[in-house]
Amino acid sequence: MWYDLNFGILIREYFWKEILKPTFKAYLIASISPIKTLHFTWSQFRIDNIYKLDHNGQVCYLRKALNDKFDPVERRIYIGDGQLFDTFYIYTEAEAQDRFVHAEEEDPVIYLRTESETADTGLDFIVYVPTAIASSQIHGLNSLIKFYKLGGKRYNIYNI
Repeated sequence: MWYDLNFGILIREYFWKEILKPTFKAYLIASISPIKTLHFTWSQFRIDNIYKLDHNGQVCYLRKALNDKFDPVERRIYIGDGQLFDTFYIYTEAEAQDRFVHAEEEDPVIYLRTESETADTGLDFIVYVPTAIASSQIHGLNSLIKFYKLGGKRYNIYNI
């Protein structure tokens, strides 16, 4: 492509063979080494930007970006929903209905789900991360999640 440059071929093609003596060729190679370094830095920057453009805030892309950066071998990072279940009420306490759904010797309170499963935690998604990664690279995780997540979405990082 247009951005792949081979500076050795460039020197051989643009200079006559008669003037490319070993000392002059060494001088040209030494003089373009800063340009080669700059070109390599630019190439890496380009690759990083293309990677960032290929990913967005969707769950599958965010999970892939997190696993690529922090857990490339085992890929244990995953993303879950913020609220697991919708709250379901049989009737509220204000209705004060006398319905017998239990025997007298049983506990009168029936739990369909635990409070942590139905409570509105205020989170849109939860990122589950292994403890070793979360303890050593929590700031990197936060910055990468904030880069990719949509505006207004709330999240939390849980250790697994």
